[in-house]
Amino acid sequence: MVARASITRQPLVFLFRHERSKMTAVSLYMAPFRGITHKAYRNAHARHMGHVDAYYAPFVSGLGQGKIHPGKMIDLIPFTGNQAPVIPQIISNDPGEIILFGNVLYEKGYRHLNWNLGCPFERIANKKRGCGLLPYPNEIDRILNRVFSKVKIALSVKTRLGYDRPDQINPVLEVFNRHPLYKIILHPRTGRQRYGGKADPGKYAECLHLSSHPMVYNGDIYNHSQYKALQAMFPGQTEWMLGRGALINPFLAMEIHNVFLPDDQKRTRLDAFHNDLWEFAMTRISGEKKQIGWMKAVWHYLSGIFSAGKEAFEAIKRSHTSKAFEKAAHKAMQGDFAGEDQIRIHFLSLTR
Repeated sequence: MVARASITRQPLVFLFRHERSKMTAVSLYMAPFRGITHKAYRNAHARHMGHVDAYYAPFVSGLGQGKIHPGKMIDLIPFTGNQAPVIPQIISNDPGEIILFGNVLYEKGYRHLNWNLGCPFERIANKKRGCGLLPYPNEIDRILNRVFSKVKIALSVKTRLGYDRPDQINPVLEVFNRHPLYKIILHPRTGRQRYGGKADPGKYAECLHLSSHPMVYNGDIYNHSQYKALQAMFPGQTEWMLGRGALINPFLAMEIHNVFLPDDQKRTRLDAFHNDLWEFAMTRISGEKKQIGWMKAVWHYLSGIFSAGKEAFEAIKRSHTSKAFEKAAHKAMQGDFAGEDQIRIHFLSLTR
């Protein structure tokens, strides 16, 4: 284990009336999914499922260094519109852009910004953004030097093992150790893997020993049993990020906290959650086609919570009117809930 850097971390204060007064031993965060987990989704999940300590918002990009266009802030402002703690995220290789965003967020009430160094998609990575910046540790060092000289907001990083090689994280961690990062969220895959293949918990264990910062495990937590298996591998790990597993099973955070609802209560909460999402789509998304399209994106994952989810999603995909969608969704919601192994199979089907 390397010696921990001498870093003073300011405590983060979330101004939410209903936030837990006493943190549990395990902290759970929901990963951002661009196009799905915007404010309406986050708030609906917080109302009906909860048990998430903070929701990471989908990344903001293309801000420039002048005045931020109001459209870039619509998912984050007003700060009081969040019904649970939210961490904004930026994807950029421009320190001026990160400084601008961080300082504006601080003025609006936020105290924590996350820098995305993990997005694996080629259109992002080819521009040396997201995981495409990981092969360039000196560039990351330059950016962090400038950012930390100008911002008040705490900065964390969400990253991967590398762009095309898992050893690319090693010199990057050396850079991170020289800066007062709040925490590091690590998904133990390379960018080239995207979400396919297997995550590498062994490499995560190596990174734990190399890092002087608090670490958050992110990757392939798709049911309670898988979480327990990872917890056994990392008994000292207290911070975890849930991704696609929580989109498939919105009760996952609750279950990790050992709260298991009977099926009738699960169905009632899931129905209320779904109704909130559909109401948002109908009132805030323009055009029936786009409204249904967003709900289909939600159901791409959510269908896996039902044992007959594949058939249910096929029916939803065939719906082209609001009436047809509502009928297909209603029928799907009456189905039996999937067991852990069925959820695992659905999860793995999405990673190929």
